[in-house]
Amino acid sequence: MNKKNLLVAAVASVGIASVIGIGAASAHGINGSSLADKIATKFNLNKSDVQQVIDQNKQDNQAQMEANYEQKLQDAVSSGKLTTEQKDKLIAKHKQLIAANQTNRQDLKVKTPAERKSSMDAKKAELTQWAKDNNVPIEYLNPGLGGGHGRGHGGMGMMGAPDIK
Repeated sequence: MNKKNLLVAAVASVGIASVIGIGAASAHGINGSSLADKIATKFNLNKSDVQQVIDQNKQDNQAQMEANYEQKLQDAVSSGKLTTEQKDKLIAKHKQLIAANQTNRQDLKVKTPAERKSSMDAKKAELTQWAKDNNVPIEYLNPGLGGGHGRGHGGMGMMGAPDIK
């Protein structure tokens, strides 16, 4: 097997692992860079090539999740469950939450478990109030998407809002 095929096989196995939950390892201290190091070392590949594939895969997954979310909102508009104005507010808030997500995760890393819970409860209350103030059903706000860390699929998102089905 040539190096290109090895790289594809290695990254594919990482992708499959992330789909079944192992990809959430970044939340446990294994970042993409060390993963690229491990794959590059294991298969005798160029680390920057491996990192590029990992980064592209992450971007592709993020773009697909965003498209799926916006399609679910459009479907809700089409079925009369949301207005176009509500959809637009949800998309804007969702993008704002994604932008703040990295900072929020860094802030949570230095807190105790009790402080993390308190912070998450406060953010959930803030989002619930935002939804009420903007006359938007909270179940359509799905901030779990965009974390790239396995949350937001079939349960409570990062901020505690349920996924829409």
